[in-house]
Amino acid sequence: MEGIDGSGKSTVARLVTQELEPGSTAPTGRKHTVAADPGTEASADLLRELIWSSPEKQGDTYGAAHWILLIASWYAGPARLRPDLTDAGTLAVLDGWYYRDIAKTLVREPLDTRWAESPFDPVPEPALTVLLDVAPEVARARRDNFKDTEIGCWDGFTGSSRASFFGYQTLACRELLHTAKARGRPVPTPDADDPPERTADAVATAVRALRRTP
Repeated sequence: MEGIDGSGKSTVARLVTQELEPGSTAPTGRKHTVAADPGTEASADLLRELIWSSPEKQGDTYGAAHWILLIASWYAGPARLRPDLTDAGTLAVLDGWYYRDIAKTLVREPLDTRWAESPFDPVPEPALTVLLDVAPEVARARRDNFKDTEIGCWDGFTGSSRASFFGYQTLACRELLHTAKARGRPVPTPDADDPPERTADAVATAVRALRRTP
């Protein structure tokens, strides 16, 4: 599941997992990696904290290239630590993958798109990626608080929290929609009053169809 901040990815991912495999403990977090030994897991914890902890008060010191390379190093983990996630019979529903990280990087700085994508070339691709096309104003109404990185504080947005969220997430959504169109990904557009169960049911139907395809 992919989408802007507040689009409902986590909720839909959890519901899809429950519908396809009731009682399953399939992972639903892109920041969740279970290593085989405590030492490797401890290293993963340090990297997770470095990337996704609270931002520096003085702003983005090192720039977008620094962060996207760190994020790529995180995503290299599942390929080595969780090879089971790519088994044909394994269900792994994730609330986001690295596509949004690339989208936000391109919003932050005018880096070459292919350069920003290239560190992720070794990372396994999901069999199906669904982009939830939720309008920023709808996403903003779903939550009371957003992190600095979700309202564009590192990206030149200095207005009110509401205005900054709308402006920043609109640009991120534009990048995600461009990638989804280029790669032929399904892009459902839930209405503001649509229950997440309806969206999850549509996604689960698409997964079942994919599993039946030789």
